[in-house]
Formats: sequence, C-alpha cells, structure tokens
Amino acid sequence: MKTFEILKDLRLSENLSQKALSKKLNIGQSTIAQYEKNQREPNTGSLIAYAKFFNVTIEYLLGLEDEYGNTLFTPEEKAAGLSATKKMSITPIEEDMLEVFRKVGKKHGESAQQAIITVAEKML
Repeated sequence: MKTFEILKDLRLSENLSQKALSKKLNIGQSTIAQYEKNQREPNTGSLIAYAKFFNVTIEYLLGLEDEYGNTLFTPEEKAAGLSATKKMSITPIEEDMLEVFRKVGKKHGESAQQAIITVAEKML
C-alpha cells in the first residue's frame, strides 16, 4: 500500500473524521485531506505524529513494513530469499515461522515468544 492509503485506512480504522484527527494530531484538516488524496507528502513531524497516535512505525506509514513490523520486499528480493535484515538468506518456511513468531509477540508479548523458543529447544 502507498502512504496516502495507509494514512486514510488508519484514520478510518479509528472511525475518525479528518477534522477530528486534525485536532488530535495538531495538523490542519486540509493538510490531512491532501495527504489522503496523495496531493502532498507528509513531512517528518507529521509522520511522527501519526506513528505515535496510531502506535505504528514510520516504516509502516511509508509502506516499508507491514502492521506486524515485517519488512516488505519486492518480488525480486523475496525470490532471492532475503531476510528482514537483508544480510542473510532464509528459507520460505523460516520466513513463515518468523512472521508467525512476530504476530505472536505483537498479540501476546515476549513471554509467549519465549514459550515458543522453549518448546522448539525441547525438540532438539
């Protein structure tokens, strides 16, 4: 997704009007409208305000990560087996496991992730 789509989706997910969001973020309503129509790019301050308010990363707002913090890759990067760090190759099954592991962490916290590690270690 593109930044303008992400910004609009976040606002709508909280059932906020542009006017209500503008008050919460201290950004002009017309500016928010321009962001959502892809007529204007948000500046750093606006991105920070959105990220803090919606509890997401700036990378997510820019379309570089999904909502779970997973780095998004081009098809070529995926075909090459690049990991989120882009420093090592991982197999598709490892990538799937990492995605699930991150989702568990986001939903249930680090203790749930540690429980997964403990179970996996016992299988060794």
